[in-house]
Amino acid sequence: MVTAMLDSRYKGRRKGVAVREGSVRQARLEASLSLAQVAAGHVSRTAIHLIEYGRVKPSLQTLRVIARQTRKPISYFLLDPDAHPELTERHKELRELETLTVVRDFGAVVKLGLAQLDKRWADEDLALTRFYLGQAYCRLVQPEEALLYLSPARAQFERQEDELLAVDALDWEASALGLLEDPNAIGLANLALERCRKIDPTPQQLEARILGHLANMFVVAESWGLAISHYQSAVEAASAVKDLLQLAKMHHGLGLAYLQLRQPATARRHFDLALALYSMESDTSAVFRVENDLGNLLLHEGHIDSAERHFLTALAGAEELGMNRRGRGFILANLGEVCLKQGRLDEARSYLNQALEVGEAVGERIVLTVAGILLGQLDERLGNTQAADNHFLEAVRILEELEMPNRLRDCHLAYAQVLEARGDLRPAIRHMRLAAELGRPEAVGIPIDRPDEQTSVLRKHGRSVS
Repeated sequence: MVTAMLDSRYKGRRKGVAVREGSVRQARLEASLSLAQVAAGHVSRTAIHLIEYGRVKPSLQTLRVIARQTRKPISYFLLDPDAHPELTERHKELRELETLTVVRDFGAVVKLGLAQLDKRWADEDLALTRFYLGQAYCRLVQPEEALLYLSPARAQFERQEDELLAVDALDWEASALGLLEDPNAIGLANLALERCRKIDPTPQQLEARILGHLANMFVVAESWGLAISHYQSAVEAASAVKDLLQLAKMHHGLGLAYLQLRQPATARRHFDLALALYSMESDTSAVFRVENDLGNLLLHEGHIDSAERHFLTALAGAEELGMNRRGRGFILANLGEVCLKQGRLDEARSYLNQALEVGEAVGERIVLTVAGILLGQLDERLGNTQAADNHFLEAVRILEELEMPNRLRDCHLAYAQVLEARGDLRPAIRHMRLAAELGRPEAVGIPIDRPDEQTSVLRKHGRSVS
C-alpha cells in the first residue's frame, strides 16, 4: 500500500530497493535539506520519512531523486550495489560529468556528455547530461550550442519540480543569451535571481554566480553603477563559499567598471587581485583577458607603448587558446586604437579590419561597433567622409538593435565630435541631442544605483533588479 503510494506519480509499480539503514537520513542531514527538499515534489515528505526509518523501500526512481537531491552516489545508499548495475553505472557516469565540470575540463565534458545522450536513460538522467553539456558549452564560449541543451534540461527539471536545478539551468541560459548579446538576457537572469532567492535556504554559491552574470551583462551594456552594485552583492553572497574563481571574476569585473569611471588606481587594484586569483586557479584564458584590460587602463592613462605590449601579449594568448568570442575581436580593436593614436594608420586599418572579420565570424556585434567607430575616426582623418559616416551610422544601427543606451550615447557623442570638427554643425547638434536624450555619462566617483538609471537599462528587459 505504502510502496504504491511512493510510486503513484509513475506508471506501474516497481520493486523496492534495499538501502543501508540510516543512509538516507544521514545523506539528508549532511546536505542540510528538509524532507520536502529531498522529496523534490516526486513523493511526499511522509514517504521520505518512512524510507529514512526503514518502514518502506524506495523505488529505483525515488532513490535516484534522493541521490540527486543529496548529491550522493547511488552506491552510497545501496545495501548490495552489485544487485543494481543499471543504477550504479548510470550514476557513475553522471558523477564523472560532474567531476569534469568541477575541474573545468569542458572539452572532456562535451565528449562524454554527447556519448551519453545515445543511451536509453531515464528523462531526469538525460536532463542532467544536457545540463552539464550546456554549462560546458557556455564556458567554452559557444552559446548557440549551449542553448540547444540548456532549454530542454530546464524544462525537464521543472517537470520534476526540482527548483534548484531549474534555476541553475535558467542562469546558464541567461549567460548564453548574454554571450549572444541578446537584450532578453538581463530579464532572464533577473528571473533566475528572483527564483534563487525564494529557495529555502538560499544557495549562496548559485546566488553569487547569478549576480556575477548580471554584473557582467551590465558591464557589456556600460551600465557601470549597476555593474558595481551587483558585483558587490555577489561578493557578499559568495563570502561563505570561498570560490576563488568566482572571486577572481568579480574583481575582474569591478576593475573594468572602475576603469570606465576613471578611477585607475582602484581599477588596477582589482585587476591585480583578479590576475593573482586566476593564476591560482590556472585559468589562462581569463589571464589574457585581464592583460587586455590592463592595456586599456594604460591606454586611458596615456601610456600607449606599455598598453600595446599588454595588448600584444593578450593577442598571442588569445590566438594560442582560440579565444574568438570575448577575446580576439576586442584585442584587435584595441591594437587598432593604439596604432590610430600613434599615427600608424595602415596598421590601424589592418587591425580594425581583422576585428571586423572576427566580429562577423562569431556574431559579436559589439566588436563590430567598437571597430566601426574607430574606422570612422580613421577614415575621417584620411578625408574619406562618406566612409566615415557609413561606419558611424552602422554602429548606431547595431547599438539600437542591441538596446544598449550607454554605448549608443557614447557612439552619438563620438560621431558628433567628428561632425563638429568637419564643420557639419547641424548634424553634429542632432547627434549631441540624441546623446543627451540617452542620459549623461556617470560622474567620476563611486556610482550609486539611481532609479532613473535602472529604469533606462531594465525597462526594455521587462524586470527590475531584485
